[in-house]
Amino acid sequence: MKYSREEAIQRIRQFLVANQRPEETTCQAAARVGIFCHGYDQWSVAQLRDRYPWLAKKMPENTPREEFLKLIVAWDGARQLVTHTTTTCDAKAADHEGCLGFDRFSNSQLKRLCPQVFNAEDEIADW
Repeated sequence: MKYSREEAIQRIRQFLVANQRPEETTCQAAARVGIFCHGYDQWSVAQLRDRYPWLAKKMPENTPREEFLKLIVAWDGARQLVTHTTTTCDAKAADHEGCLGFDRFSNSQLKRLCPQVFNAEDEIADW
């Protein structure tokens, strides 16, 4: 099957939302199901602090990762509400806070990072 970039991203959105648990961001769902960017799991505490410096200032340096993630998840959830987006990936693409969301990946990367969504013969075109 051949997909435009927007169609491919829509398929990823649908998969992430379908696999999202209540009170969980799509970043957390991606990490839990092991697809796409692997959400917050791809970054160490130091990297998370670098990506969210305005939140890191609110937490002592020795704050456990899980506690810092609670603040990040609350922030990302709020950004999703403010931007009226389906996924945290879309909110991040809109304001580039924390990461670039879908904008960070090429078409071939999107396909490779989502084996549950795309078949080997699928093609994503129209960057």
